[in-house]
Amino acid sequence: MAFVKRASSRVGLSIAIAVALIVGLSSAVEAQTAEPQHDEPLPGSRPEVVAHAFGSVDFLASHPVETPSSFALGQLSLFVTSALNDRFSVLAELVVEASAGDTRVLTNVERLQLTYRLNDHLALSAGRYHTGIGYYNAAFHHGSYFETVIGRPRIFAFEHDGGVLPDHEVGLSARGTVPKTGSMLRYVAEVGNGRRWVETNDGVELDQNQAKSTNVGLALRPDSWRGLEVGGSFYRDDIPTSPDHAIGQRIAAAFGVYRTPSTEVMAEWLQLSYRQENGARYQSRGGYVQASRAFGKLRPYYRYDRLDIPANTPFIGSFGSSEFNIFGVRLDPADWVGLKTQYERRHENGGRFNVAHVQLVFVF
Repeated sequence: MAFVKRASSRVGLSIAIAVALIVGLSSAVEAQTAEPQHDEPLPGSRPEVVAHAFGSVDFLASHPVETPSSFALGQLSLFVTSALNDRFSVLAELVVEASAGDTRVLTNVERLQLTYRLNDHLALSAGRYHTGIGYYNAAFHHGSYFETVIGRPRIFAFEHDGGVLPDHEVGLSARGTVPKTGSMLRYVAEVGNGRRWVETNDGVELDQNQAKSTNVGLALRPDSWRGLEVGGSFYRDDIPTSPDHAIGQRIAAAFGVYRTPSTEVMAEWLQLSYRQENGARYQSRGGYVQASRAFGKLRPYYRYDRLDIPANTPFIGSFGSSEFNIFGVRLDPADWVGLKTQYERRHENGGRFNVAHVQLVFVF
């Protein structure tokens, strides 16, 4: 299957640089007293922009040796928000990272959303977003500082990292609480382009068929048990294999999460179903169980991570199955700085590997 490819262009890099410059120079611009020269009048007040950046540095070693042990520069995620008024807001997330194996710099607009918030029952967003499949994908984004474990669960790996899910979509997303349930029952409803886009000569990405992807989900957060959330979601799409043929994809997800400042227990299980037009069906499964407990600035953690993909599965059969056992500890020596150290016992691609992984994460 052809997943959405990460762009590597001067235009993309220029976008990231421009946003950083705008944020950095905003205070200087506001301090100027000279009247700006524009053909049309500006609004009486301009929206305030709030920006943060998330970075990481990694060290990885394995036995048997797959690749030489080495340091690596992680993603630089620029997270920008702005409240335009009481109803409208904008969110943008731009990621800059070094390309593996060479000196190129890859830049992507990972999220860009304009949101209209009517009330607690309806917030409608348009743009590029992280799909609300299960729990992890919409709870943890590209800033690795907020993740306890190094790396996302295998089932939720991003597309460019060999992920099997449509983690990103372009379309419309609605979220809120279900009326007459207080704040206990929450919903998400999304409609997007779906997969298998093609790029035209003018650089515009277009959906390759008329079918749009849809995703709906519900989550229960009991008032009597703060930190607990249980729910599920269902995603559907028709993935084109030719102008006249498509394979139906369905993704069912269920999760249970209990997260407080001191305790974290998370579990998810997903089933990916593919159906060809001749009636043939294929199913893959994946999920994880994760637990951690804070003792002051130290947080030991464990994750069991599994992905089962039969070799004959359309699009993703060559990805292979995997099983990880991850033991680690996180230390937060100062505000907005974290150090994660973990041991991974991997079973993938027909072999078993021992991996040592260290990651320094920070926010500024």
